[in-house]
Order: sequence, then structure tokens, then C-alpha cells
Amino acid sequence: MSAVRERPPHPAGGRNVGLANVAGTRASPPAIWAAMARQGQWKSWALVLAFALCLLQLLVMLRLARREPDIVLISPDGKSTYLPRSLASEALLRFLDEQRQRPGDITVVHFTRTFLQHFLAINSTSYEASFHEALGMLTPALRERLVREAEASKLLEQVRASGTRAELEFEQLDILERSEQALQLRGVLLRRTEALADGAPVGLERLHVELVESIVPRTAAHPDGLLVGHLSSRAEKLDPHAPPPALEPTPRAP
Repeated sequence: MSAVRERPPHPAGGRNVGLANVAGTRASPPAIWAAMARQGQWKSWALVLAFALCLLQLLVMLRLARREPDIVLISPDGKSTYLPRSLASEALLRFLDEQRQRPGDITVVHFTRTFLQHFLAINSTSYEASFHEALGMLTPALRERLVREAEASKLLEQVRASGTRAELEFEQLDILERSEQALQLRGVLLRRTEALADGAPVGLERLHVELVESIVPRTAAHPDGLLVGHLSSRAEKLDPHAPPPALEPTPRAP
């Protein structure tokens, strides 16, 4: 008999067939992976550099914001002269800083009108709040004295019981004198008082007031840089049913 070669058994399910490369791709060589890694590193360094540039720009902007402005000197005839701050003397810089802290005429008038409105415009329903606002605009010494006088005379109780309100009309407000530490002012006001219930006129006064205001550093509590250190007033009774007489001109000091 002839020898019969036995063939190895086939795996279950049929013939031994290799898997086809369905996607038609080949395995990526190592050089591609290395290039992709280098590209990722360059992106990281680019982000770091961009962040550093942004930080540098921020520092430059902060330095420019802190830089003091240059100076322009204006002569009495209106001529302007530009002066770099680096060339200005120490005395001139100190003088300019003091002038910048000093309140101007507009600030002085606004502060004074606001104070007199709080202190003299009496309203039985809201004067307590206005009185405390006025106290915050006084120097400590004057504040303590007015608080004692108000408590002794029962001022707030009398105003609440009066059932009246008053309106102010400014006829005159002048700055008489100005120094390095204080200002002196004089004002004339009409104060009309009427009943809250029916609006009937109760009184008419012409108030002559004099104030001395101290110049203080500007803060959040005192943004105007002023505090009232002295206050005096004189009342002139007028007929509330008749037009007020014209105000006589006040001679100014030479």
C-alpha cells in the first residue's frame, strides 16, 4: 500500500484565512511620531512666549500709568511753557502737589452750599438726618460744641414738633480771604418757612452767615478737602406775606 500523508487539521469553521488590511494603511514609522512630539513641544513653547509677552506688556502699562505727568507753566499773560518733570526742581514739585490738593473756588462754593443746606434748611420730617450730615462736615472742636448745644436746647425734638419745612435761597456767597490753611466766606440767604399740613407761610428770614473753612487732606470721608471750623449767623425778620426787600450791597474788603 502506498503511504498516505495526513494533512494537518483545519481550524474549526473552515480554512485558515489571514485578515485583510481593510483600511489599506501601513504601520506609521517611528520618525513620524518623533516629528509630532517635536511639534507639540514647539506649541508649548509658543504659548509660554505669548504669555510672557502679555505679562511684559502689562508691566509696561502699569509703569506708564504710575508715571507722573509733565508740567505746563502758564504765565499771567496766558503764555504756556512746557517743562519735563525730570527738569523741575524739588520745591516746584512740592508746590504743585500742594496746589493739586487745594480745593478750587467751585469746590469751595459747592461744599459751602451743601453744608448750609443741611444745617439751615429745617424740615420736621428729615432734619435729623440732615443735621448729622452737617456734623460730618465740621471740625472736631466745632462738632463737639454744636452737639452739646443741640442736646441742651432739645433742637431735634423742637424741629420734629414744629411741623414745618424751610427752603433756602442763596442771594450772595463770597470768598473773602484765602490762606494756606483756611478760607473765610460770607453769605446771605433767604429762608422761607411754611407749615407741612397746608403750606401756609410761617416765617421769612434773611440770614447773614460767616464761615471759616479749614483745608484738610482729601479722603473718602472728606473728598472736598474742607471742614467748617467756625460758623456765625444773624437773622433779619421779614414779612412772609410781602416780597423780600432788595439786598443792600456789602462793601468788600480791599
